[in-house]
Amino acid sequence: MRYFKIRVDSFHPPEYRSKFYEIINKEEKKGEMSYSRRIEETAPPPELLKDIVIITSSTLNILQALYYFYNITKNKKGKVYITSKGQKFDLEAYNLDEIKIKIGEASLKRYKIELSFPNLTQDDIKEVASTLSFRPIYFKGKMLPRDSQVQWADYDDDTQKVKATIHVDDPEINELYEKGVPIYAIAEPTRWLEGTPRERLLFTRLLLSLEPNSSACKLVEF
Repeated sequence: MRYFKIRVDSFHPPEYRSKFYEIINKEEKKGEMSYSRRIEETAPPPELLKDIVIITSSTLNILQALYYFYNITKNKKGKVYITSKGQKFDLEAYNLDEIKIKIGEASLKRYKIELSFPNLTQDDIKEVASTLSFRPIYFKGKMLPRDSQVQWADYDDDTQKVKATIHVDDPEINELYEKGVPIYAIAEPTRWLEGTPRERLLFTRLLLSLEPNSSACKLVEF
């Protein structure tokens, strides 16, 4: 399944913040949508708050809910902006159908991976696992667009592997996967000096490849 990824910047009076997250949480409970808060801060004019959330969804129905929220706050100088792939849309200036057309066909796909590391101890794997979260993804030596990244990674006690969820916004990779071509994920920890003489293991990126190796695992659609 392909997903949309949008950023929502909402400017609203403090008393409307709970309503804003009530709407977001209600849409999330319907399934096929998740979100994370990026920033919360005050915004001009001073009586407004600014909330930023990053939404990943299989549909654009969330726009209807956000349009409703905009309408109940606009008389109090409220605003809602939608950003997708670098394009910014003001709900006051666009209608919903126009925004949907401009956002275009969803290209983001979610995958899950389970990485093993034969050359590391279990203590090392536990220490390094979570550092893979929010890291960039590379394919054929190039970093994929910003929306392509590891979303979450942690050590799994049952499998003794690093489990992760990743977002891939790359037509070539997603089309290869849909055609049945195996895509492999590899993460190589780096040793960083942290004072003297202590070293620390750290993941800095995830590599995707068409070639398997002893520590690679196949992408599985989430």
